[in-house]
Amino acid sequence: MFRDESSKVIQKAHAQWGTAGSPPSAASASTASSSASWASSPTASTNDIRSPVADSPQSPAEMVLSRNMELLSPKLHAKIEPTLEQRGLRFFVEQYLMKSPDAPQASRHLAVYSGSSEAMQTVMIAVGLAGLSNRQADRAMNLVARQKYTTALKQTGQLIAAGPSDTVSVMGPLRAVVTLAMFEVVQGKGSRLSTGTANIHIFGAIALLKHVVPTSQVPVAGARAILQLMFSLFIPSQVTDTPMSPQFFEVLAMTRQILPPEEHCCCDLAVAIARFLDILAISKSPHLLDGHVQSDEVFQQLLGMDAVLGRLEEQLRLSFPFSIETVPRDFPPQAVFRGKYHRYLEIEGARLWNHLRWARILCVQRVIDLGKTLPQSYGHVVSPTQTDHCYSTAQRMAEDIITSTPSHWHHPILTDAQARKLGAIGKGGTGATGIPGLLWHLKIAGCAPGVPQEFWNWSYEVAQVVWKTMGMQHALALSEVMEGHRAGQEKEAIDRLIKVEEEEEW
Repeated sequence: MFRDESSKVIQKAHAQWGTAGSPPSAASASTASSSASWASSPTASTNDIRSPVADSPQSPAEMVLSRNMELLSPKLHAKIEPTLEQRGLRFFVEQYLMKSPDAPQASRHLAVYSGSSEAMQTVMIAVGLAGLSNRQADRAMNLVARQKYTTALKQTGQLIAAGPSDTVSVMGPLRAVVTLAMFEVVQGKGSRLSTGTANIHIFGAIALLKHVVPTSQVPVAGARAILQLMFSLFIPSQVTDTPMSPQFFEVLAMTRQILPPEEHCCCDLAVAIARFLDILAISKSPHLLDGHVQSDEVFQQLLGMDAVLGRLEEQLRLSFPFSIETVPRDFPPQAVFRGKYHRYLEIEGARLWNHLRWARILCVQRVIDLGKTLPQSYGHVVSPTQTDHCYSTAQRMAEDIITSTPSHWHHPILTDAQARKLGAIGKGGTGATGIPGLLWHLKIAGCAPGVPQEFWNWSYEVAQVVWKTMGMQHALALSEVMEGHRAGQEKEAIDRLIKVEEEEEW
């Protein structure tokens, strides 16, 4: 994919970084990387990746990172530019793996990242270099990241071809596939192409789990993992107006059979959101005419779907309860909205709640927005009380999304102790894989109809911090979308003011 340009650029980059030797091609990089030893021995060159301030006292998080890097530090051939690969690896571990409530803690989780598969090692470097190159605007480094990504695709294909048959053997390719999707989010700016490619990786992860879960010794845990992946498909579906495939519902039926009855509401929520996205796509049809029966029916369907989501909210409250807590005064307001946060039992439940909130905001927002273009049908179906309900629901759901943010993501301004207090408990060690969905939910919350400007400001600042610290293009793209939304709101306000002045003059 990159043979026409990457060799020249990488050669120039190596000269810039002071590296001896000729630049590696994608094939030679793959070959040399396959001979790398990812050992945890004292000779694994931990000094090579030591921070310039390594002699200063370490916080608990830094000590964990140091131990992890000792496991992860590769012995690489000199011609591959080991410093560059280690920089990418370190960036991934620091920014994408450890600074998350769901960072791996137990040794069995760390083992997955410390040498379970060559593909996982390669894609970690790819994601790390992609984020680092975005943050530093380094085009040459970005091309190396793309090379690593291409190599990781081939290596992951070989892993899958080996036919993982149980929960242990499936973890290597599963982690690699999910992290490949993360690369698309870090590298892409929310285009339909990058969104579609990330979607393909998620479907691949679901297919892997579907293959092993029914015969697994822990099928319930596997079914929960499948469900989490399936919920991540809703955002690309909404972005592209693409309905969920029949396979989605087939897998959903399988997970429902495995999950305990008290968790069936999760599957019901997935069905409801999928149905809502179908209605949302229909409501965007240019063939809808104001005052016609079809338009009236769309309003009725949207209001009915909000009622369904409202009932599911009550069911979630029973199966996945949470509380609203207040933080001490020394907690920074940039990280804790209005001094409050949510206390969830686990990170999976926190994510399910935000999917519900996101869907309810979109549902009532569509009612309000469609009323501006189809006012006659809106008047036929939507009462003033229902209008008030739409605005109040949007604000309540938006505030809950924003308040829940510390459960999903550790703001870098927080101390380790503060972050641990606020974060939801994670068991999978998935690191930052939930952040792209969180950012999308925050964008919807900040731009929800009728919410205070404070909501937009707080959500926008989070996206900016993620972009500046993690180099995630997805965060930058959402920031730009939010800026466009704000500019549109200001234009509408100015237009309304001009109209009022003209009417007064008349």
